Amino acid sequence: MAETLTVDPLRLCSVKAVRRLLKEHRLRPSKAMGQSFVVNRFALVKILEAAALQPDDGALEIGTGLGTLTAALATRCRQVVTLEKDRRLFATARSLLVSFANVAPHHADGLKADWSSLLLRHPEVRRWKFVSNLPYAVSKPLLMRLMDERKLFSDATVTVQREVAQRMAAQPGAEGYSILTVAVQLYADVEVAATLPPKDFYPEPEVWSSVVKMRFLQKPRVAVSDERFFFRVAEAVLMQRRKMVVNALSNRLGIPKEKTQVVLRGCGIDPKRRGETLTLEELAGLAAALTTRL
Repeated sequence: MAETLTVDPLRLCSVKAVRRLLKEHRLRPSKAMGQSFVVNRFALVKILEAAALQPDDGALEIGTGLGTLTAALATRCRQVVTLEKDRRLFATARSLLVSFANVAPHHADGLKADWSSLLLRHPEVRRWKFVSNLPYAVSKPLLMRLMDERKLFSDATVTVQREVAQRMAAQPGAEGYSILTVAVQLYADVEVAATLPPKDFYPEPEVWSSVVKMRFLQKPRVAVSDERFFFRVAEAVLMQRRKMVVNALSNRLGIPKEKTQVVLRGCGIDPKRRGETLTLEELAGLAAALTTRL
């Protein structure tokens, strides 16, 4: 019973409990917003194990939902700052979490809120971690925002669609290798810690989910002098990932093909290679060479 209360303090890890609560508060999960609530205690344990929170840590959560994960986090760390965009969900979760003095709930859009200012309200926390079951409808933009805000956190644990997790961990040439792959792997070590079936959530999503652990690097994995231009180049190459890299660059950046071929050969890259095969190191070298030439 003690373990149950630390993992699931609100006792919401069951379909029956969640359905009862939703009915009581006249709530209907929004499919458009990707709202699904964890209902398997063992799935929650996997998320908590991956997060590896210490008593003095703080946690930022995007997507409070009904507060199930929020309450579990609160039993393991000093402070939880949690954001929920849905007004009615926020009101319900806030009422359920009122007994947790170390939870600061905010009715806010995680994509727009000032994360840094919210965390600075808790100077007693020296190390912050990002721990969230990301709303599936906005998981990709939230991950890109997380990369921009990475210096606020030591690491991050996120639950996302399995397809998104595969992209985050993909290697060059793999099906899921994308601009998201490049952004995440430039700044973090990535590990898929667990895979969760649809039945672990209610309503059941149409896809499987994965718990992903990211450990942020002290500096980018490869040296990049101009990050904005680096991502322009990476996007040009990977938005047309199956095209020859010379054509992708010429089409997206408007560089004459002859000039592009010279730059690619100077970087040791065959102009006929597909963009999806370029490594982080090759993308960084290519961006640096194009900057010099242009």
